[in-house]
Amino acid sequence: MKRRDFLKMTSALPVGLSMSGLAQKAYAASPIYSNVSVTAPAVMPQVINIFMYGGASELAGNLSNIADINMHSQNDYSDGNAFRETILQAATDNDPNNRNRFQDGQITTNSFWKEAGGTHMEDMLAANDMTVYRTIFKQVNATRSHRDSIFMSHKGTLDIENSPGIGSRLALMLLQNKSSYEGIASLGDGTTITNIEELTLPFVSFEGDTQTYALDPENTIPLQFRGLTMDSSFNNPYSRNLGRYSGDSEDFIQSLVTSRLQAIESNRTQYSSAWDGFEKRAELESKMADLDALLDDTTGSATSLGITYPNTSFARQLEAAVTLAIHNPETLYMAVGTPGLGGWDDHNNGIDRYANRMNDLMEAIKVAMSHIKAAEGVSETIGGNTRTDTGNIIINVFGDFGRLVNLNGSGGWDHANNQNLYTFGGASVRPANEAAKLGQVVGVTRREGTSKTNNQYTVPVVSAQDPTWEPMSVASSIYQYFGATNSPILTADPMNLDGFETFSDKLPSIT
Repeated sequence: MKRRDFLKMTSALPVGLSMSGLAQKAYAASPIYSNVSVTAPAVMPQVINIFMYGGASELAGNLSNIADINMHSQNDYSDGNAFRETILQAATDNDPNNRNRFQDGQITTNSFWKEAGGTHMEDMLAANDMTVYRTIFKQVNATRSHRDSIFMSHKGTLDIENSPGIGSRLALMLLQNKSSYEGIASLGDGTTITNIEELTLPFVSFEGDTQTYALDPENTIPLQFRGLTMDSSFNNPYSRNLGRYSGDSEDFIQSLVTSRLQAIESNRTQYSSAWDGFEKRAELESKMADLDALLDDTTGSATSLGITYPNTSFARQLEAAVTLAIHNPETLYMAVGTPGLGGWDDHNNGIDRYANRMNDLMEAIKVAMSHIKAAEGVSETIGGNTRTDTGNIIINVFGDFGRLVNLNGSGGWDHANNQNLYTFGGASVRPANEAAKLGQVVGVTRREGTSKTNNQYTVPVVSAQDPTWEPMSVASSIYQYFGATNSPILTADPMNLDGFETFSDKLPSIT
């Protein structure tokens, strides 16, 4: 991979108060965090949340109802309107190098859409790297509004105006319960957490400003635990370089800082916040330099492991996120979009764009899973240790909502409810019954709607074996990965006092 420097952050000075002090001050007014019960996991998870803005069609991961859909669609899928009609036929092979793939059917063994990433999904399913949940279905608030749906998914609650994001709630949960982790939970390089407040880059965004890191209006989150924005070329966020004023800019600013500190040294107690901030910045800058140097080294990189990502913007961003997770086990939660693939709001021309985008998405994730597995026992971390466990890295993929399954008059699909969650890896940190589900397809759907109108959609066929979940269950499950034993309370709000169940809470026990 090419050189990685960390992207500059707009505000680089950490707050002056200690993290413990801020956390304790904050929680006095917030019973929800203090009511979270935590049993620390043996190894801390690292979650990469990929969000498909616009709401992707479920069809790439679910062609199980396509024959019934075709009979009732506004436009017949088999008459040349869409996808060379092979979307209605079973695939004869899963060879990704098949140059005549359009001559074969598109329905794979597990009813994935072969051309739309189905080949890659079948490979990951067979390798026990992936699970697909086909019944992510909003019931408590079945809005099809982009803004509401995005905010609900990124915040994990229905209260989209006042609630903090998933990353912010997770940060506050960890700080409030730091004694449950320190000396108990290990990182992916086998080291034990001794001071959770000293983690380097625990929360990162690769998609810029995101509601995932919306702040808690009632609780102060230390700057180091807020989402830090970077891109796939990693610029050091604690550098004072002025960009176009290069050369002596760093030395010039440092001289000003030194002069100011000398001026207030006699009143250090009075200016303790400023002192703490400057010292924390220097400490973090040193850590970032260590990470930057390591990422420049090819030892343990994707290239040195024989891993080549596709040459797309999304693949480069995913490679950066996976590389950061592998080499810095202290990074616990990352937000990623799907840059370069285009949006997923396919009201028209989905025929031309959707399948290729889904194929590019799943191809990159399959390479990422190979990277994650190849790094175990080989790659070096910023602490100078060998990465002992990469089974704690989880990748989640979902979006705003689902789409209608009939083909509309513009060759696309309009907003609907049901969608898929694609989740990858993490066997080391998933609850026992969910870990056993890796490598399986969960959830059964059926078509509903008035025939030959633009209103065909799927709904879950609910049973004890195949339940349904709200999109906010993704947030609840993330909190559970990090040890919350009653995580639904972190997704509760005045509009839904019970919160949302995790995926493992609804799955049947597996012995």
